[in-house]
Formats: sequence, C-alpha cells, structure tokens
Amino acid sequence: MDNNTSSLNVNESAVFRDGRSGLSVAPQVSFLAVVIFVAVTANGLVCYVIHRTPHLHNVINIFLVSMSISDLLHALLKMSTTLASTIQRDWYPHSAVCYVTTPFGVLFGAASVFNLCAVALNQYFVIVKPFHYMTLMTPTHARRVITGLWLGSIVISLPPIFWRTPDIICKSGAVAKEYYWSEVSYICALWLFVVIIPSIIMVWSYGKIFCTARKQIQRMRNENTLFDESCSSSTRKKELRVVALLALIGGIFLVCWVPFFIVMTLLKFSSIKVDVKYFRGFLFLMYAKSAINPILYTIMNQDLKKYCRKLLCPRTLLHKENAMLMKAYKNGHQNQHNGGKNLDVSPETALTLETNRL
Repeated sequence: MDNNTSSLNVNESAVFRDGRSGLSVAPQVSFLAVVIFVAVTANGLVCYVIHRTPHLHNVINIFLVSMSISDLLHALLKMSTTLASTIQRDWYPHSAVCYVTTPFGVLFGAASVFNLCAVALNQYFVIVKPFHYMTLMTPTHARRVITGLWLGSIVISLPPIFWRTPDIICKSGAVAKEYYWSEVSYICALWLFVVIIPSIIMVWSYGKIFCTARKQIQRMRNENTLFDESCSSSTRKKELRVVALLALIGGIFLVCWVPFFIVMTLLKFSSIKVDVKYFRGFLFLMYAKSAINPILYTIMNQDLKKYCRKLLCPRTLLHKENAMLMKAYKNGHQNQHNGGKNLDVSPETALTLETNRL
C-alpha cells in the first residue's frame, strides 16, 4: 500500500477481495444470491401490482413504489457487484467501472431510507392530522417530495469519487492522509443524514401514531356502555398489534443499518482491530433490508396484500371473498330480523382501522 494511505483502514472493496479471511466464499455467494433474488422478485411484484391496480394509485403507495424501486436497483446494481467481487477478485474490466458502481451503495441505500421516512411522515399525517392530510399531501406534492429525496440521495452519494484514487476506490479501500478530513466529514454526513435524522423522524412519527391510536381506542372503550370482558381483550389486542407493528418497523431499520455503520467507522478511522467477518455479516444484514422492506410493508398494507394474493393465488382469494359475502349476507338478514338495527362506524373507529393497516 502507498505511504500516503493508512493500513489500518479498510472498506467493502478490500474486505470482499480477501477470500482467504473470515467466512468462506460459498455461504457468502449463496446468501447474496438469495437476497438479490428475493429483493428483485418482491420489489418487482410490488411495483407491478400497484401499477396494474388503479385502486392502489394513492399517495402512500407512491412512496412504496419509490422505495421498492430504490431497493430493486440496490439489488441489481450494487449487490450484484458485491457478489461479483466475492467470486472474482478483479472482476471489473476498468477502474472507471468502480467510479460508477461505488456510489450505488449510498445512492440506493439513502433513497430507501429517505423513502422510509416519507412513509412514516405520510402515515403520521393520515392518523394524527387527518383533516389537513388532503391539502398537505396530494399526489403532486408526493411526487415532488420523491424527486427531492432522490436528488438528495444523488448528492450525498457522489463526493468520494472526486478525491479517491483508482487504487483506493477499486482495491485497497484505505483512507488517504491528504484527504483524511474529507473522509471524516463524509462519514459524519452519512451518519447524520442516513442514520440519525431518519431514526429520529421514524421514532417521532410512529410514537405519535401510537399515542393517537391508543387515545382513540381508549375513547371507544369509554363510550361503549356495553363494553364487556371479551371486547376489552379484543381492544387490548389491537393496542398490542399497533405497538408490535410500529416497533417492528423502527427496530428492523436500526438492527439492519446501525451495526454496519459502527463497524465501518471503526475499520476506517480507528486502531481498534475488528474482524472483517463482522463487516461482512453486518453488510449482508444491511443488504437484507432491501428484501425485507417489500415483504414487511405488503403484510401491513391490507389492500396491497389483497391484490398481491389476487395475482398469485386468485382461486384462494375468490373462495375467501365468497365466504365473506355469505357471512355479510347472513349478518344483514339477522339485523333485519332484529328490527333493522345497524352498527354505525364512528370516526374514531375508522381512524383506528386505518391505524391497524399501517
């Protein structure tokens, strides 16, 4: 290594080209191949279903499509190069390829995180500020927000290519001494804009959503004069479901991203010896987030889940819908028999149902 670089620092390029250390190549290749396949398939399915279904053309799904595109491109353009460098050390035909592919990790990773924040803020306005939502977040406004998110992702991904030499960006991954403070400033910017601020936004948004949902459930409990023990148990289950879903969203983000950033920072800027297998493991965990996102948000979005099932299992969904129609018919017949009394859905109930669809 050149004298103007620090031998204590290493990044993804150097780590993956050392096939003799840490984990063996076969498990790495297998795991990356599975993650790429799941990410491409799941995110592609989400985009296709939303595009083909006019009923799903709404603001929340605009953000989901943007996030799915970022995760899809992350799998195709960045994870594939990691897979190639794991199999073959000098896979790139020219150093110019490294200058093109290196920013992809930050570009698509940041775009995915920024879209996660947009989804969280969108759901905050849906639940906490429902009367202002229609004016604050129109489809046009949503597209402008997405454009800004992608432009921000491009801006934050490009700086390193202006000072890193071909040897550093393609092989050693070291930090050049003359650009030490540039690297420090850049890693601080990544921590701030990709980890810290998004974490604050998501914790704050989902915390507010949970508090609002809990208040509405409590109001329903107080207003229901016939609230028996079984209803109390059902309401408690709703509260726990809201807590679990919101904790799952924030928890998965923190678990998948924070460990990698910690290890990367230590490897690049400290004298602490960290086994490169931890870098690999946490990088793979961060990559896995691109495969988890579409599955998680499809499960939580009842409409999207319904149309995905309709595409993948049309007969099963048809039988289920027929059973639901028969049940509704029987309930309606029973209501007529009891004097035509129907249950009205209050705004609070509607709000709670919307919360449960997060």
